Amino acid sequence: MANLMSDRELKQRVQQQFGQNPEGYVTSATHAQGEDLPRLLELLQPQPDWLALDIATGGGHTARMLAPHVRQVIASDLTLKMLRAARQHLADSGVTNARFYRLDAQALPFATGAFDLVTCRIAPHHFPAPANFVQEAARVTRPGGLVAVIDQIVPKQRKGARYVNAFERLRDPSHAWAYSLPRWTGFFKDAGLEVLHAEPFTRRHQLTDWADRMRCAPDVVIRLRAMLVQAPEAAADWLQAEIHPAGDASFLIHQALLLGRKPI
Repeated sequence: MANLMSDRELKQRVQQQFGQNPEGYVTSATHAQGEDLPRLLELLQPQPDWLALDIATGGGHTARMLAPHVRQVIASDLTLKMLRAARQHLADSGVTNARFYRLDAQALPFATGAFDLVTCRIAPHHFPAPANFVQEAARVTRPGGLVAVIDQIVPKQRKGARYVNAFERLRDPSHAWAYSLPRWTGFFKDAGLEVLHAEPFTRRHQLTDWADRMRCAPDVVIRLRAMLVQAPEAAADWLQAEIHPAGDASFLIHQALLLGRKPI
C-alpha cells in the first residue's frame, strides 16, 4: 500500500514536490483557512506556559495559530524551502516566539517528554509510516500532554480506499497513503495515547484549483477528471463528484481531527 517506493525515495519526492511552490501553501485558502483550525484551538485550550511542536508545518498556519497562546512553538518541516516560507509567514504576522527546525517526522531529535503539545495538520499522508510518526509524537510529549493530528482519510472498504489514494497520487506523486479513521484511531492507541476526540469532516474542492497547486500538467488534469467520472461505487460515494459542463469538476476530500492524551 504505502510502501510503493522506499522511505528515502518518498522523502526525496516530498521535498522536490513541496520545494517547487512553498509560497503557494502559505497563501492557499485550504491551508490558511477552514473550520478545522479554530476547532483545533477550541479542543486544545493551549496554556501560556506550554512548549508546542508543530510537525510538517507547511505554510506555518497551525504554528501561527498556536503562537499567541503558548510560551514557544517549534515549527518543523522536512522541506527546507517550505520551512523558510513558513518562517517568513510567521515573521510577517508578528510572531516572535517561534523557532524553526528541519527534521524528519518519524525520527524526532528531541528528548522524551519534551513538549506539552505536538500537532501535525494535513501532512501524514505524505509520511512513509504514519504509525511510526505517532509513536514519535507520543514519545516527545510529556505525561498528560496532548497530540493532535488533522489529515485526510479514506473509506474503510479496500476498493474505495485504493481508488481514492490512486486519485490523490496522480495529482501529487509525493502522496504515500491516506488511512481510514478507524486505522488512525488504532495508530493513537498503539502509541499509548488515550483518544479524547475523533471528528471527521469534509471539504469540497474545485478540481482545477486543487490540481494547479501541484502544478499538474493539462493531461493529468484530464485524467483526474476522468477518474472522477469513472469512479467505482465505493469511491464515487466518498468523493461525491460534481461534473460541470464547462469542463471543471468538484469533489469532497474527507479529513479527520484526532486528539490524544499521553497518560500520566
